[in-house]
Amino acid sequence: MNDNAILIRIHAASCRIGNDRKNRSLRYTEAKLNGLVYYTRPFSLGKSKKRVGCNHALYAVQSVVRHFTNGNSTVNLCALDMSKAFDRVNHYALFIKLMDRNVPVALINILIHWYGICTAFVRWDSEFSDVICLQCGVRQGGVLSPVLFTVYVNDVIMALSVSGYGCYFHSLFVGCIMYADDLLLLSLSLCDLQLMIDICCDELEKIDMSLNVSKSQVRIGKLHARKVNSVVINGSPVEFVAEMK
Repeated sequence: MNDNAILIRIHAASCRIGNDRKNRSLRYTEAKLNGLVYYTRPFSLGKSKKRVGCNHALYAVQSVVRHFTNGNSTVNLCALDMSKAFDRVNHYALFIKLMDRNVPVALINILIHWYGICTAFVRWDSEFSDVICLQCGVRQGGVLSPVLFTVYVNDVIMALSVSGYGCYFHSLFVGCIMYADDLLLLSLSLCDLQLMIDICCDELEKIDMSLNVSKSQVRIGKLHARKVNSVVINGSPVEFVAEMK
């Protein structure tokens, strides 16, 4: 797409209700969803959770690495990038997951209505395309989007937590730290790290999502720094780095 092209999303609900009323409705729905569906594992940190931010996720990673390195162990990290994660959320799969969590039908119907009337068009200089219906994805920057996305990908985290791979602090699984759509795997073994990546690929495929190999990275511990086998995502090698960005 040309640099002058701009994608503009039109949310029909904004045309039907006033801004104040709309904001109150969104805040109420977010509060209800936070109370009903936001019960993922402690290592999943969502933007919508109050007083929890990116710094908390970074602190959690640093604490886990420090704990194992102080015990003369090595920790291998793998940062996985989900391809267009927020834009690829399947609405029907999302609504089914909400129903599985016993979210009230009234709230689900609101979400079905909101996402059913989302449209967009492209502006290129002074020209406009036809209006198209957005049939997948959650709105980036929306107050509900982090909560909905967490619900959508929570099965990936749960599959990792019961796999037996990755780092554990006593009986607490700390081998996966997730903030929004950023996923970081931690493992003492490169072999286990590869198995964890394979689990992520399998679970993401079930919800029509994939990993971006070119934007994913692996950082290995000092004990593995001499010679290691490739870590792959669906057969494609992941870049090894000395420092993660």
